[in-house]
Amino acid sequence: MAIRYWLVVQPLDRAQLMMAHGFVQVPWGPREPLEQLNESDGVVLYSPRETNPDGETLRAVVGAGRVLPGEPYQAGGRGASPWRREVEWLPEPRIAPIRPLKDMLDLTRDNRYWGEQLRDGILEITPRDFTVFEDSVRRRAPEPGTLGAVLRGRHTATEPGGLLRETGWPLGTSSDAKLLDEF
Repeated sequence: MAIRYWLVVQPLDRAQLMMAHGFVQVPWGPREPLEQLNESDGVVLYSPRETNPDGETLRAVVGAGRVLPGEPYQAGGRGASPWRREVEWLPEPRIAPIRPLKDMLDLTRDNRYWGEQLRDGILEITPRDFTVFEDSVRRRAPEPGTLGAVLRGRHTATEPGGLLRETGWPLGTSSDAKLLDEF
């Protein structure tokens, strides 16, 4: 079965709850939309507001993840309990406003009224759009650690491998020291 990609609309407070507990649900919690999601499908959370119904406007992508194996399940029993699917979310996502992404997305490009597509709370999106969204919420790589700073900035030893001997790391030959100098 081919992998598909989905955008789910939820306010920020609900989206954060879903990511913290590893699930997704669509607005109003029906089962039928979740039956379309299959294992390994990509899911993106879009938050038009911080809270419903009258929270501050946000208009940002706030999370991305992949659907885990299993079927939709009902949270808390029967009745008004929402239906959910388990999702593995990217850790520590950034909030990514959609405005800077609009010209890159098939969803929004040349479509002034793109938000009307989101009324049902779930929408299939293109693989390209999913990639743009996923990259936009992914945490950036950390800055180089102290090792990188040491290797680049403190090489003052006159003998080959002096810095590494100073830090306790073995250095094999003088050619190793030359590579270190070029680094």
